[in-house]
Order: sequence, then C-alpha cells, then structure tokens
Amino acid sequence: MIKPITIYFTCLITLCTFHCHAQQGSEILIQANKASLERDYKKAFNLYTDYILINPSDFRGYFNRGTSAYNAKNYASAIQDFTKTLQLNPIFMEAYYFRGQSFYHLKKYRNAISDYSYGLLKKPNNSSFLKLRADAYAERGQKDSALIDLNNAIETDKLSGDLYKRRAELKVKLNDIEGSLKDYSAVEKLIPSYKMVHYIKGKLYIQIKEIDFACDEFEKALKHRIVVADQLNEEYCTSL
Repeated sequence: MIKPITIYFTCLITLCTFHCHAQQGSEILIQANKASLERDYKKAFNLYTDYILINPSDFRGYFNRGTSAYNAKNYASAIQDFTKTLQLNPIFMEAYYFRGQSFYHLKKYRNAISDYSYGLLKKPNNSSFLKLRADAYAERGQKDSALIDLNNAIETDKLSGDLYKRRAELKVKLNDIEGSLKDYSAVEKLIPSYKMVHYIKGKLYIQIKEIDFACDEFEKALKHRIVVADQLNEEYCTSL
C-alpha cells in the first residue's frame, strides 16, 4: 500500500516539474518573439524549436517557427511547420494564409490556391485571400478566374488602390486597355503618391491611338520627374 505522504511528495514533484517547464517555456517564447521582432530569424527559429521540445502539443510554437522560416525564405521548412500547426488547430486561418504564400513562392500554385480557397470557405469576402488567389490563378494562366477574384475583392474593399492596380495590370494581359485605363484612374485617386501611373496611362493611350491623351499623361509624369516618360514624350508629342 502506498503511504499518503509518498503520494503527496509524488504530486508535489509533478506539479513542480510542470510549473518549471511552463515557466521555462514562457521565458523561451519571450526570447523567441524578441528575436523575431529584431528580424534575427535564425535565432528565433532555434528558440521556437526549444519551445516545441517543451510544449510539443502547442500549435503556437510550430506556427511561430514557421513564420521565422517563412521570413528567412525557407519556404519548404515553413510549409512543414504550418502543416503541423493545422494538424493541431485545423481552424487557424493564419496558417492557411502563410502556407499558401509559401506554396506560392515555391511556384506550387495549385497548392496555394487550395489553401486560399479553404480560407475563403471560412471567410468568403476576405479581400486578402481573394487577392492572393487571384495572383495564383494568374500565374497558372487562369486569368478569367483571377479577374473574378479581383472583382469580388474590390466589391469588398472599394478604397484599396492596390486592388485596382492589380486588376489594371491583369486587364492589360487580357487586352482590355480601356478597362485598364479606368482602373488606373482609380489608382491615381486612391494612391496619390504613385506618380508612375501617368507614364503607364500614357503608354496605354498610345496603344489605342489616343495620342493627345497620352501626351497629357506624359506631361504630368515629367512634372513629377518620371524621367522614363521623356523618350515617349519626344517621340509622340514634341511635334504636336
């Protein structure tokens, strides 16, 4: 028969061990987060590894180590950790986002689309997932699908100049020059600091033989010191 005092000391040792591990894990996590903020991703990766050894069932350790690998552009390692994160926490959307991005950087666009699509099942109007899936579709040559995603993203976030810019670039590839010009005009309003837009619009106006409009845009570009506009301005506008 086990004596009560033996049970007491056994429980005390167990509780002390658990408390010590928890405290040690918290300290490692703080150090790892600090290293990550300082962009010392190798140090952060190693510290998160130490944390995982103490807390192998905590999805945060794998996710944070995955982001360290991702930021260090070690995408294959990042995918392994994000996959483990999702095994432990299948509804953690950030892991789908970063794993999708990791697949994208490795040019595994079909896998990226799969992760973004899962994110959209949970958050159908999420403009970030729509934008990223559009990028992956475009890389696979599925430009029509990319356009649908960008249209939906803009419906969700009508004040995003970046979304209009992406759609304008895609419309050029689809040979929709007038549609692209319309989107670049939205970019001009939503991102006033992006002066290159005048040069781009000028080139597009030349494609549809609207030379007067092109020259107006080149003039605006040159006023903002976009020097690449000078050659086309001289070629098409100086004789006008």
